[in-house]
Amino acid sequence: MTSRLQNLWAQGQPAYNFFLTIPNAWTAELMARAGFDAVTLDMQHGLIDFATALQQLQAISTTETVPLVRLQWNEPSIIMKMLDAGAAGLICPMIDTAVDTAAFVRACRYPPAGIRSYGPIRAGRLVPGDYFREANEKVLAFAMIETASAAENLEAIAAVPGLSGLFVGPYDLSVSLGLQRIADIYDPVLRDVLRRVLAACAENGLIPGIYGGSAEHLRELSGMGFRLLSTGDDTKLLEQGAQALLGELRRSGR
Repeated sequence: MTSRLQNLWAQGQPAYNFFLTIPNAWTAELMARAGFDAVTLDMQHGLIDFATALQQLQAISTTETVPLVRLQWNEPSIIMKMLDAGAAGLICPMIDTAVDTAAFVRACRYPPAGIRSYGPIRAGRLVPGDYFREANEKVLAFAMIETASAAENLEAIAAVPGLSGLFVGPYDLSVSLGLQRIADIYDPVLRDVLRRVLAACAENGLIPGIYGGSAEHLRELSGMGFRLLSTGDDTKLLEQGAQALLGELRRSGR
């Protein structure tokens, strides 16, 4: 399932990712069919529980879009259950140290590389081949860099074996660093962290990912070298579309 992303990255191209927050299989399928390279079920800040996540993963599987999940926490049972349900990759929030990262990676990998329990009840039926033999290499594991502690320990986090990439959460990171401008990618303090993320990824063969507040920001971030580019979510898109339509109706008169 991750070959679409891996092919893009092998060519030096970015992959575009969209976040899902609405607990509904139809909206998940609709966004997957829009043509994004990946969609991410946001189980941290979205309104999605496991039962709905399973239905959404099934809906996304009717398309070529790669299904990712942002976990609600760095907890082994959650990690293993989402992978068994068919998530092609995971984004783990609130990582502070290399120890946190190692625990996340171990839960994503089968022995001897990790502690993942065998039982890919749905994942093992999604693709041809031997899922067990290929999972450790193909399942994506992204550690979020979104705290001052993570920024301080960034190079050690990136050096953890088995990690696939780093994913910057600029909103929480800005708050944690005490910056006045939230998610301003031109802020010199945040900009320095972004450069360090890119350097750490290059040194360790990782994919640099980030959430950007706008298409303009994503163009800038892509030019810097970020390769998993995310912006927007279904809640914001629905809200903005409704507001734009209502504004147009009101301008044309009642």
